[in-house]
Amino acid sequence: MNVADVGSVADYGHELLRLARNLPAASLHRRSLRLHDLRIDAWFSDPGYADLCERNLACASDAGGAAQITLFLLDAASLDWPPPRRWGGDMLDRQAINVELARAGLHGAYLHDPRVWQFHSRDLRLGVQLIRHPGATPLWETGGPLRVFLHWAFAGSSARLCHAATLGLDGKGVLLAGSGGSGKSGTTLAGIAAGLATVGDDYSLVAQEEAVAAYPLYRLLKQDPAGVNRVWGADACKRFGETNWQDKFEIHASALPRSPFVERLEIGAILLPRVARMERTGLRRVSAGAAMRAFAPSSVFQLPDGEHEGVRFTAELCRRLPCYELLLSEDAAEIGQALRAFLERMPS
Repeated sequence: MNVADVGSVADYGHELLRLARNLPAASLHRRSLRLHDLRIDAWFSDPGYADLCERNLACASDAGGAAQITLFLLDAASLDWPPPRRWGGDMLDRQAINVELARAGLHGAYLHDPRVWQFHSRDLRLGVQLIRHPGATPLWETGGPLRVFLHWAFAGSSARLCHAATLGLDGKGVLLAGSGGSGKSGTTLAGIAAGLATVGDDYSLVAQEEAVAAYPLYRLLKQDPAGVNRVWGADACKRFGETNWQDKFEIHASALPRSPFVERLEIGAILLPRVARMERTGLRRVSAGAAMRAFAPSSVFQLPDGEHEGVRFTAELCRRLPCYELLLSEDAAEIGQALRAFLERMPS
């Protein structure tokens, strides 16, 4: 069947999944990946994309055992397939599409530019992504590869992807939450410079079990040149190569003299950074509702579906943990020391 001629979005998704499963293994590049307790069997048409995912994901060294999900990350040009189907309407009604896909046992996402389709079948434990040609992934993919598939794979468990940074000391940690520009990444960098650990400064995997814990998804820190300059000085920028589409460095752990990444932090509080230009960094207790209003929008609505479940998860998290507004000074070293002092006195 010519996938370009398939009727509904759900039919198109099922057909892409079927075609992907029937591809000869010799035509693809395989990677075995493990993040936290999720084992992924990933098949790529582009070896460069495979290397990028393996490098930037926070993969554990032991990727053995049976895969819990199989992903096909494909580009039409390498496979001599028709290009990804173009959405025919003037506007993609995401809610209506999600309802249609759910009835067909699928999750799905579509990006107009670049033209990218992603589908996932939880029953089959199978996912497929189709792009036009090697390198035609979204601009943000280098800093957060496979993010949507990880969201779908962990959905339904006690853990979810959260748009939150983390800092910790001796296994205890905090979540730093808020919208873009609130100061999460700069605060994380200041904490790392003060000797603190992290599991990530953008997306983290947060689990609500007996304790709240955060686990790493990526081995990258993101910061603009001004932020790097504030923490490490202007010469540090020369070590980190070119900036990305947001004019931020994507700083791999291997580019740092000491990797700050740890495998787990037990979370004891939620901090909401605010660039307040205080003389000294301060903390002010806020309600669970105020914390949720700062945390939920970016954490839930950047992902393609599961909004209701995401809001419930975030609400429970904010009710469960003490929440503070973190009023930032302009001194990165002082911010780092203030966070270190907070973690040192935070109860176990």
